[in-house]
Amino acid sequence: MQTAIPELEEYSIVDKIGEGTFSSVFKAEDRYHDLYDNFIWTHTLPHPPWDNDGQPRPRKRVYVALKRIYVTSSPERIYNELEVMEELRHAPNIAYLITAFRREDQIIAVMPYSRHQDFRHYYRDISLGSLRNYFRCLFNALSATHAANVMHRDVKPANFLFNPETQQGVLCDFGLAERFEAQDWKGKCHHTCPTADAPRGSIVINTSVNSTHTAPGGDLHPDTMNASRHAKKAMMGPPPQKAGPLGYKEHDKRSGVRANRAGTRGFRAPEVLLKCQDQTPAVDVWSAGIILLAFLTRRFPVFNANSDMEALLELMIIFGKAKIARAALLHNRTFNCTVPLDNPDGWRITDFIKHLNPSIMNPPSDDPDPDAYFDEVEEALDLCRVCLHVDLTRRWTAEECLGHAFLRVRSDEG
Repeated sequence: MQTAIPELEEYSIVDKIGEGTFSSVFKAEDRYHDLYDNFIWTHTLPHPPWDNDGQPRPRKRVYVALKRIYVTSSPERIYNELEVMEELRHAPNIAYLITAFRREDQIIAVMPYSRHQDFRHYYRDISLGSLRNYFRCLFNALSATHAANVMHRDVKPANFLFNPETQQGVLCDFGLAERFEAQDWKGKCHHTCPTADAPRGSIVINTSVNSTHTAPGGDLHPDTMNASRHAKKAMMGPPPQKAGPLGYKEHDKRSGVRANRAGTRGFRAPEVLLKCQDQTPAVDVWSAGIILLAFLTRRFPVFNANSDMEALLELMIIFGKAKIARAALLHNRTFNCTVPLDNPDGWRITDFIKHLNPSIMNPPSDDPDPDAYFDEVEEALDLCRVCLHVDLTRRWTAEECLGHAFLRVRSDEG
């Protein structure tokens, strides 16, 4: 790679530290760091190269991360990733784009190297204090991202580099990022576009969509339901299904639904699985909630479905048939499942966590205040609950999560 890209002579590659479908990442020494003014980005380092008086500290080596974007990525995708990172350069807890360059079909993005630990090494025994700092950093990053009208779309542990030693984390890999523009709203669902006054959107029966639910004679048609019953129906669940032949049509003339399904399996929100055409930044909050669920249950991955249908079935086991069916109706879909369940009504997510990890309610033996520990655990459980509302109009925003009781600064933190 260094021979093919002359610009890389400024760096000495140390190791390959990551690889994905569309890119690979290398740790490298910045050989000519002292020849440039790096003040604009070195503040992102855990140990900035200057002291309290602003004088430079002697440094032996400065490391950066070199992201090599594969030629299989489309030019539009590459441009979008770099543009988003450039726009978010000064946002908190987001990987800083130092520079980028191209040599023929080779694209390299240069970022500060963020020292971190593998998620699998600490998620089982992380303290509540570290868990709090993890999600403060993550929601700081997501709040800034969403404020810029950008959805990350691939929030997962591998894309959030957390260092338990410094208690700092950095959100990276904006390769799947998507702009959220109100003018692109398609209006195909029964929820409204988020606004400043209603950042989660709201449920409104959309009678303009071509749907069996809103067609004449349908349960959501205005001739058969008044406005108050519309809202009640949306809360109660989908219309009853009429008996009909089972299986697939031999010649189905209906066109397929095109919707963005970007993301990593196990972290996709219900609206992504249901092919909602009007997705919102709430998809990132759901993914953050899945990470928190992994911490609290001490299980990773929590979900491991091979298809969207299997993923919906996994969610149905936890949240129940009725909630998944209501979510489907919200996105103008019909969900019906005949798989027998021991608990068709599902779980409260807080009870589900305690069921999988009963020890979460056991304070450490050296904890000086067990009552305070119980309160903090309940707050963490509640944060998970508000992140994992199947109904995206009830799911908290990243900014709201930052104000959650679990993430507020405590008196003993100074």
